[in-house]
Amino acid sequence: MSSVKENWGAIISLASQIKSCDEIGLVCPSLAMCFISIDSMASLARSLDKPKVTRKDFIDWVDRYLQGHPEQKYIYRGKDVYAARCAFLHTYGATSKIHEQDSSTIKFVYHDGGRHSYNSEVDPSLVVIGVRSFTNDVICAMEKFMEDCSLDTGLRQRVISRLDELFNILPIDQRVDTTQLT
Repeated sequence: MSSVKENWGAIISLASQIKSCDEIGLVCPSLAMCFISIDSMASLARSLDKPKVTRKDFIDWVDRYLQGHPEQKYIYRGKDVYAARCAFLHTYGATSKIHEQDSSTIKFVYHDGGRHSYNSEVDPSLVVIGVRSFTNDVICAMEKFMEDCSLDTGLRQRVISRLDELFNILPIDQRVDTTQLT
């Protein structure tokens, strides 16, 4: 197992990978890493009595941490982001079961630019998400979450108790000799 210090780095690594994908224009990997990161942060933040992260944990994390630039026309809502996550990760599309069950849940489609495009008078059920803004907003949300971890003892303890659950990528010279694991 990795040390706690190394695992705090796993959170930073997630943000770094989002940035790397975004900087070279890899839209779909950027989105995937954003949704993975939100899932991971929501899992770390869940209450101690919960063995697994739930939809509600994801939605609550988004509602607390994911904020766009004030000039954006669309304001993130946890249920929209969760439905977008499900649509993207499960069907590589824009529609999930959640959209079919709840018509007030807004569908996301994407463009590789910055500003979101949303006009409730034209189509209240659709927003065009600027992936560059979304990736930046997710990274900022992760930073705010990390800040809260440093200020909130209870949150920090929950997160620390789960850090070893995160995937870590080690430099090649620190890899474990896998022949000794069997």
